[in-house]
Amino acid sequence: MDSDTVRIIGELVARVEQAAASEENQRRRAHWERYWAGTPSGQDPEGPLHTMDIGLSTYARLLGFDIRRYYLDTAEQIRRSLEMRLWHFEHLDDESPIGAGIGINPIGCVLEPSMLGVPCEYPPDLEPWALHDHVIVETEAELDALPMPDFRTSGAMPDAFRMYDEAQHLLERVGASHWHVGFPAPIRGILGLAQALRGPHENIVWDMIERPTFADKLMAWATEFRIWFAQERAKFLGEEIGLGHIGNDEVTVPYVSPKVYERFMLPWEIKLSEFHGGLSCWHSCGTTTPLLELIRRIPNVHQFYTGPWTDVDRVVEVFGDETPVMIAVNTVDDVMAATPEAMASKVRWLAERCQTAALQIRGGAMNAAFDLEHDVQQMIRWCRVARETLAR
Repeated sequence: MDSDTVRIIGELVARVEQAAASEENQRRRAHWERYWAGTPSGQDPEGPLHTMDIGLSTYARLLGFDIRRYYLDTAEQIRRSLEMRLWHFEHLDDESPIGAGIGINPIGCVLEPSMLGVPCEYPPDLEPWALHDHVIVETEAELDALPMPDFRTSGAMPDAFRMYDEAQHLLERVGASHWHVGFPAPIRGILGLAQALRGPHENIVWDMIERPTFADKLMAWATEFRIWFAQERAKFLGEEIGLGHIGNDEVTVPYVSPKVYERFMLPWEIKLSEFHGGLSCWHSCGTTTPLLELIRRIPNVHQFYTGPWTDVDRVVEVFGDETPVMIAVNTVDDVMAATPEAMASKVRWLAERCQTAALQIRGGAMNAAFDLEHDVQQMIRWCRVARETLAR
């Protein structure tokens, strides 16, 4: 690693630490503490949280870096991650705090499919993706014979270990050995992992219809994989097993009906939450209105996330009294193609409907579809409008 790279990263670390110590950042952190404590947004002195997430492909265009190199070069990932964090803090007037510490990830959200043997690719201008045309198991006999992967050598895990070691050494060189380096954790939902084992998405759907016993076994195996991953990770890091996370974008109505969710997914999500002692978040960007009462059966969910198509009143009714909620606005209608008046109207509507809940209003993940400058200005504008609309 050349001296210029070390110098640049050292300067970025210093800037992040300065921003983290600022009064503005301390104010934001206090707001988040009230949110996690369950303070209803109608009673919070600053109202709901509002946050903006900009996608990696847009940041790559905005800051001028190559996404493939970002995922394969440790120093590049650290440098660009710090630059993105600082740009966000300095340009977006939202409630996202900034802090010391970094995480490494060699393949984004498809690490777990890669460990299962799913081929993955690194497109030049998008995040890595899994090629779901490859079937890992076809029969119950094949599933019964399928071992857990090797934690160190399967899929992209060798790169994860390499980047973890390199990140620690790099931080030592820049005088930031006190920074925490995050190692990837399991995040995929049970249905998503079962889909990965079965190739094209329609396969698992037909399994649940025509081979329900096989589908049950797939969900059970996926759950055991999640538990095994968490155990191996904790063992490697010398840490306790903490809260889990379920990233469940595959769980959306009508693709998953209440009957299907209750039969094939809910028991295993309950088991996973019980294993972890709770979930940091149950997440689906899809429509989950008919599933809300079922999801509520999962014990100790610390946050419920839903996209813009789920009935907000029902979310508040089912989760709002006890569980902080995060509700995403529509990335096109409410942000990218919206006038300032339309932005304000939607933010105000959400705040009014959710006064009894601890509420985070999320814009994102946003990506520039056409004109970069225009689209980024819309993201900046949404944050400013949300701030003004929610001001007390």
